[in-house]
Amino acid sequence: MVSGPSSPVPLAVARIKRDSGCVRLENWHWRARIGFSSHGVQTILQVTEPAALVPIKLRLPPGWREIQESAGDPQYSLVVGNDSAPPGLERLHLLFRGRLLISAAYKLEPVLGALEAELDRRVGVSVSQDRLFIQAGAVGWRGRAIVVKGPAHFEISALVAALLRAGASYYSDRYAVLDSLGRIHPYPRPLWLRRGTYGNPIRYRPEDLGAKVGIKPLPLTTVVFASLRPGAQTRFFPVGRFAAAMELTADTLLSRHDPNAIPPAISKALARASILKGVCGEPEDILNLLPGSAAADKGTRLNLSLR
Repeated sequence: MVSGPSSPVPLAVARIKRDSGCVRLENWHWRARIGFSSHGVQTILQVTEPAALVPIKLRLPPGWREIQESAGDPQYSLVVGNDSAPPGLERLHLLFRGRLLISAAYKLEPVLGALEAELDRRVGVSVSQDRLFIQAGAVGWRGRAIVVKGPAHFEISALVAALLRAGASYYSDRYAVLDSLGRIHPYPRPLWLRRGTYGNPIRYRPEDLGAKVGIKPLPLTTVVFASLRPGAQTRFFPVGRFAAAMELTADTLLSRHDPNAIPPAISKALARASILKGVCGEPEDILNLLPGSAAADKGTRLNLSLR
């Protein structure tokens, strides 16, 4: 969002911080609001430009439904830059959480991306205690769930996309949602996939990859901790359940839970799961870890190093 010291965005943000009137929400002309609920979490968002609600609705959490606005201040406020803004702030888009400025850019897209991430976080930390949001991808495979964990979001998305192209059903490339029984639920945001090593990410629906969205909660059969290293030899080895549980717990939105304890849902989910960790030279190599996969049936199963 901010490209460097010469970027005009920091200068504009510095001006906003100096001018207390710019951060006072009551000084902006709010022309539209939307109230919505996802996973039982209610949110109100206000905007200065009603037309902005069209792209905003594409960024709302999966399963959202519009609700009658409740009393109280909006949780999020989006200022859409225009010529009527104060001098020096023309065309600058601003996103507030409460009264705190959390994103600013001269292009709307990165601000909408920040809003999307914020709404996911809000749902994940506010949802009832019978749901856990783990930062990982998830797919359905022959009536069971596979969770994919990687060091970077784009790696998770690439691995999930490879599974979808092979016939898996889509659950999420962002959060594996666990219930109290250790089953995986869908959280199907569109995937962001890169074209080439350094290409800009493009938004894909699972249907674009020939996949269907999962509906029913599924028991967990496999957890794969994978890093993508183009050209590397694909190698995986088994991981103990306790180590896997600790790693998954560390990447769980745990606002209502003891961060030093492994949630029972994770323990239940891993009780009968196969757990592997390693490196994939290509995203498609993950298919060779799946019993009965198309790649294995065609005799292209890799000689993986399991130790």
